[in-house]
Amino acid sequence: MKAFVSHTLGYLFDIYHSEEKIFLWTKDKQGKMKLFIDRYYPVIYARGSKEVLKKLVKRFYDLDALAEIPSFEEKVLFYENKTIPVLRLVISKPSILPKITKKLYALYGKYDIYHTDIEVPISYMVEKGIYPLCELEIFSETVGREEVIRSIRSLTQISDLEYSLPPLKTISLTLEKSQRIPIPRNRILLRTEENEYNIQERSTEGMLAEINTIIEKEDPDIVLSAYGDQVIFPFLFAEAQRLKIPLAFDRDKTAPIRRQIQTKGTSFNTYGTIVFRAASYPLFGRWHIDSRNSFVFKEAELLGIVELARISRLPIQKIARASTGKALTYIEVDVALKKKYLVPWQKSAVESPKTANQLLNADRGGLIFQPEISQGFVLENVAQLDFAQMYPSIMVIHNVSPECVNCICCKDDPDVPRVPKIGYTICNKRRGIVSDALKHVLERRAYYKKRKKETSGLLSEAYNAKQSSLKWMLVTSFGYLGYRNAKFGRLESHESVTAFGREKLLTAKEVSEEQGYQLIHAITDSIFIQKKDKTPFTSEELGDLCDEIYKRTQIRMDVDGIYSWLIFPPSTMDANMPVANRYIGRFETGALKSRGVYSRRKDMPLLIRKAQLDIIDLMCQKKSIEDIKTIEDSVLEIFRHYDALLKNGTASWRELLIQRSTSQEAEEYEVDGATSISLKQLLEMGMEVQAGEKIRYLVSNRRADSKENRYTPEEKIQSLKDPKLVRYDKEYYRSLLLQAFKEIWFPFASFSDFQDLVSEEQKLPFFFR
Repeated sequence: MKAFVSHTLGYLFDIYHSEEKIFLWTKDKQGKMKLFIDRYYPVIYARGSKEVLKKLVKRFYDLDALAEIPSFEEKVLFYENKTIPVLRLVISKPSILPKITKKLYALYGKYDIYHTDIEVPISYMVEKGIYPLCELEIFSETVGREEVIRSIRSLTQISDLEYSLPPLKTISLTLEKSQRIPIPRNRILLRTEENEYNIQERSTEGMLAEINTIIEKEDPDIVLSAYGDQVIFPFLFAEAQRLKIPLAFDRDKTAPIRRQIQTKGTSFNTYGTIVFRAASYPLFGRWHIDSRNSFVFKEAELLGIVELARISRLPIQKIARASTGKALTYIEVDVALKKKYLVPWQKSAVESPKTANQLLNADRGGLIFQPEISQGFVLENVAQLDFAQMYPSIMVIHNVSPECVNCICCKDDPDVPRVPKIGYTICNKRRGIVSDALKHVLERRAYYKKRKKETSGLLSEAYNAKQSSLKWMLVTSFGYLGYRNAKFGRLESHESVTAFGREKLLTAKEVSEEQGYQLIHAITDSIFIQKKDKTPFTSEELGDLCDEIYKRTQIRMDVDGIYSWLIFPPSTMDANMPVANRYIGRFETGALKSRGVYSRRKDMPLLIRKAQLDIIDLMCQKKSIEDIKTIEDSVLEIFRHYDALLKNGTASWRELLIQRSTSQEAEEYEVDGATSISLKQLLEMGMEVQAGEKIRYLVSNRRADSKENRYTPEEKIQSLKDPKLVRYDKEYYRSLLLQAFKEIWFPFASFSDFQDLVSEEQKLPFFFR
């Protein structure tokens, strides 16, 4: 009897695997969901002596983990660019791959192995030419209870710049209080666009039943949570397992995947900062996105996640929790596979030896020019010009990629391109993986930025979200060249980019000065210029300048804006020196741009940020320094308003909370500072905080004899019967307010002693006396 073959059109919604089984969900344009099953056996490659390879194959046979007889195949080594024979192994039990990779550390040097750490669903998508949310055509037949795929193909391309999405329904999942207050004392709130559900305090069985009823009724595609990975789902799934009550969050009720309950995340060090990442709780057949555990969502929301998922082939729930660097790595992996490169399981290129002089010359970072003291800290009619994605553009234009810098094939070629000042060679026989990967990303972002300007409303916002996600990928692309664990990274390529960057910034400076402009300030990829007679700029003359810089550097330079006035606040360490990355200015349009000042700092209390921003908004109504000086009475009125709130004790404690990132566990702190004291109080309340997590606390009384009375964590305040009765350190917060005020008003003040604005007993740092 001939099998009946079904034909389905839909978007690839979700994909995951259990051993050789691939589970693939589609959602059509009418919103209908369908689950398909396919079988897939990933391929890995091994290189070594015959004796070692024989032992490896025997081990696979002992594990019954081979789907085919091993054979040799020709592949290209990534760094050496040489074709070699490698052993092709088709794995029938993908679950053993992580174990193999871990054991490689013990066998390092005996044999090399490739493609072992490419995730199975991604490897499947590469082979089939599909990707998340592509439009699919599937032919399938029903086998038992499963809809088995017979053929699958994408009707769209990864390179498509315009694409549609299926209808998606979202339900949000949040907590009523701080995430550290345990459930059920902390109520769970569920919301859709139409309904709001408040899960009442009751038995755990009743809570789970009520949640199940809501999920089945609403049938959402996306569960958007706040602290879902860290708090909500660990509790719900643990209780469901304990009480043997199945939860309705997963659409897939058949997949033999057992969810491990994790209550702890991981803490790791990156660029000198301790970062906390919560455990992962993806769903099967639905998306769970934790807004507090997703960098991409914070910066670019759902459309940003979709954009990165499509071009990296990382499934939606993976990319939501991953770094933009991981997305870039998988784009590079895709390029490497197309070039038939062997993808190493870990970074294999180490830094070449250097003399002290070579190291000093190469490892210099970006270039910075500081403004001259004689020019003061307030300037008028200043233009800011920015290189468009300088570092990624350098990688593309100059073919800077780990395998192309100081490559073997070009080391004796006298005509090969070289890195300025440090002399590294750059391959001219092949395009680099990083260069090819970034070229597509740069083109996409340029298109979205253009369309954002040409459209309005929701459409403009959609283009902005997409370009924002790509922006952060491009930002991390440079750092990943020198990252010690990057699969496609090498320090010499990182140093090459900064060397080219310094050269191009110097060129921009020289071109500006040749055309009669004066350089005021420059940092890495931006220059601030002023006419020698201090008169305003015209858009035409700046356009001509940008065109000339583009001709000389090959990188487009855009006018970020023309400031009617610009302030460089002085350093708190030296009042006669500005800070390179701290400034505030008013564009000719009236718009504000600021960097590094109190109102931009996330570690400042909300009230202090609001106070400074209110003053800045008033200042932005004035076009010149002289005009600003005329509003001193109004500015002082704003300052006194906020100062009175603090002095009278009527400021809201919520607006005075200070946020800090923890660098270690509570018991590891050796000095009792604000963070340490707050952590110990939370620990006494039964709330453990891991290194890298953020805490918020109120400065209660820094002079209190008892340390725990000096600082009060937010959770302790919330546990009080009447949090409104909480007290805060007026002197401390008034000091912060004064610092924020002086930071922006010092160039315009008619008085010299800011200390006179507060009470005599106020104790301030030396800088403010």
